[in-house]
Amino acid sequence: MTAANNGKNIKYVVLINMIYNFIWSIAKIIFGIFSTMYFFCLSGVITLLIGYVKNIFYRHFEHEDESLKIDKSKVIGILLIIIGALFIGYMSKLFIWPEQSRYGMTVSIAIAAFSFGELGIAIFNIVRAKKSDDVLLWSLRNCNLASALFAITLTQTAILSAQAIEASTYNAITGIVAGGATMIIGLVVLIVSYKKAKALKS
Repeated sequence: MTAANNGKNIKYVVLINMIYNFIWSIAKIIFGIFSTMYFFCLSGVITLLIGYVKNIFYRHFEHEDESLKIDKSKVIGILLIIIGALFIGYMSKLFIWPEQSRYGMTVSIAIAAFSFGELGIAIFNIVRAKKSDDVLLWSLRNCNLASALFAITLTQTAILSAQAIEASTYNAITGIVAGGATMIIGLVVLIVSYKKAKALKS
């Protein structure tokens, strides 16, 4: 597979994921408004921001201007920090308003398998993107890693639910850890982007 074809494949996958994120985020926000479950709106905003990160990549991935890519990577870093902070706020509500989701064992195992698979793929893609020296692609892969961390939080929720365990506190803690890790990922993206900008100017 040529580099050009590989780039097109990446863009198509990102486009599909971006459209999914936008549609799902709007559905969450509308549902949250009409059901007066406003924290669900916050979850929709998080999904919307993840979709916007993918939109940034989609619109600028094929640009030749390295400085532009670096600037967009800085934006992605800032957005990841915001996403992490919002996720912490969203999951922290479980300390005050506990929730008990209901998942069967089969569904829980399926969620766990997909979540850990997503995490493994995200880590693998970050390593590959780092080797390619494409800062915008690397930034996108870090966003995918953050999404995988959120999926792991859902996995814990599903597994503990299948065991009929009241786990709101545990889920809140895991969510806060995932949100904090996402903020760190965003900070790393920012630092790397600033270093590349400095190296480009020198």
